Amino acid sequence: MAIDPTLRDALSAVTTASIGRALERAGLRDFAPANLTGRSSSGTTVVGPAHTLRMVPARGEGIGDLSTAIESVPEGAVVVIDAAGTGRPLPFGAILAGRLSSRGAVALVTDASFGETVGLPVWSSPGSAAGGLTLAGSWQPVACGGAAVHPGDIVVCGPDGIVVVPPNLAEQIALEAVEQQRLDLWLQREAEKGTSLYGLLPPDSAALARFEAETGTA
Repeated sequence: MAIDPTLRDALSAVTTASIGRALERAGLRDFAPANLTGRSSSGTTVVGPAHTLRMVPARGEGIGDLSTAIESVPEGAVVVIDAAGTGRPLPFGAILAGRLSSRGAVALVTDASFGETVGLPVWSSPGSAAGGLTLAGSWQPVACGGAAVHPGDIVVCGPDGIVVVPPNLAEQIALEAVEQQRLDLWLQREAEKGTSLYGLLPPDSAALARFEAETGTA
């Protein structure tokens, strides 16, 4: 599933915090994988459709058909690997990430641990629990870092965190997030000018009226 370039640009231009607030207003919960550490050489926001894999603790069996699963990942995808919240090491992590990068994946998000530094942006568990993992499924709903991720969801990975946006809401959320960020920046400037936080957090009707008048958003 390809993402419209205009939509990708809009989601890349705002913080994940702004997207998160828009998702909350839409009634969504559990959309932000938590307790994952990001490693990205560019520090920029990465946006792509989720391609999901599910791994479970191994009981002595091998790693499953990881080769086929990795070779099925399309260009532009954010690969999300559910490791059952174990923090166990991702099998052959650097090799898998290298192949994902060469296939055109834009990021890897997992609640497995991942110690290596590779060219592909990676968000992973900081833990390193003992034990192995085996592939249990692919292209199915998963839980990663406590968040629900469905295949084809739009994953936004930024310096301030990760959010998962259902594709049917993506345009609405992007528009609201852009406006939310404009409001947040205006509120920040007001606070820096010495304006009292009463009426700013949260903004009351008078503050919103001033925002609209000063920014031309009425």
